[in-house]
Amino acid sequence: MKVLAQNRTRAFDKKAVVKCAAAVALLIAASKVSFAIGPVPLTMQTFAVAVVGAWLGTRQGVAAVVAYLALGFAGLPVFATPLCGPAALMGPTAGYLVSFPMAAAISGLLAERGWTGKRIFASFINQYASNIFVVFFGTIWLSATLGVEKAVMVGFVPFVIGALLKAILGTAVLYAKALSSRK
Repeated sequence: MKVLAQNRTRAFDKKAVVKCAAAVALLIAASKVSFAIGPVPLTMQTFAVAVVGAWLGTRQGVAAVVAYLALGFAGLPVFATPLCGPAALMGPTAGYLVSFPMAAAISGLLAERGWTGKRIFASFINQYASNIFVVFFGTIWLSATLGVEKAVMVGFVPFVIGALLKAILGTAVLYAKALSSRK
């Protein structure tokens, strides 16, 4: 009986590791969809962070995002900008990056309370809250170097519509996942 329990634990751990690796791959791929529009590029990273949080839940979602950030802070070129390693913590996008685990936690917590999947409006609010949190937190960091007014104009305003569109896409992805898991 003890061996059976150990095998179940290992199987769960393997499944969690595979999901985390898939989430990190999604985050890396999302960072490569990037358009330079100023000091902060428009990317699909916030979409990926919000979906990962809702898909994996709070603990595993945050762990996957932290693993992704650790790769970048270790020097691997996984971020949207050329900055990696410690330099990524000093650049204009540092506030956005640092907010990713908190945004994944927001999305995960809301998803664990049923704000995802087939509840379309609740899922949309979850996705939008996570996306806009990153934009807001990143703008605060950016304002330390550019000033509040300029930071809002280049680090917040251009990203509000993008956050809305990413929330719609995230909601659609999570809805499709909920439908497919019921079969």
